[in-house]
Amino acid sequence: MGDDNLKTWVSDNLMSLLGYSQATVVQYIIGISKQASSSAEVFSKLEAFGFPSSTETQSFAQEIFGKVPRKASDGLNLYQKQEREAAVLARKQKDISTFGC
Repeated sequence: MGDDNLKTWVSDNLMSLLGYSQATVVQYIIGISKQASSSAEVFSKLEAFGFPSSTETQSFAQEIFGKVPRKASDGLNLYQKQEREAAVLARKQKDISTFGC
């Protein structure tokens, strides 16, 4: 997700959850999400910031944690790792079907 798209998505969700959105708050939320090690940590920080303790906030925390870019140990973010694994699996399935197994 591009940086501008992510900011817009966060801003839209802030409007839905809090009834307002400010650029500094959007940047703060993205920042804590990048530094967090889990969606539960994001949720905890959002609660401390004043978000309601609700399933909507928990869902937002899970979604933003999945959307923000994060470096993995091999330099790939989670999405890129999943994409690579899916490509390897697809190749294996194609090889199996080619050999008629």
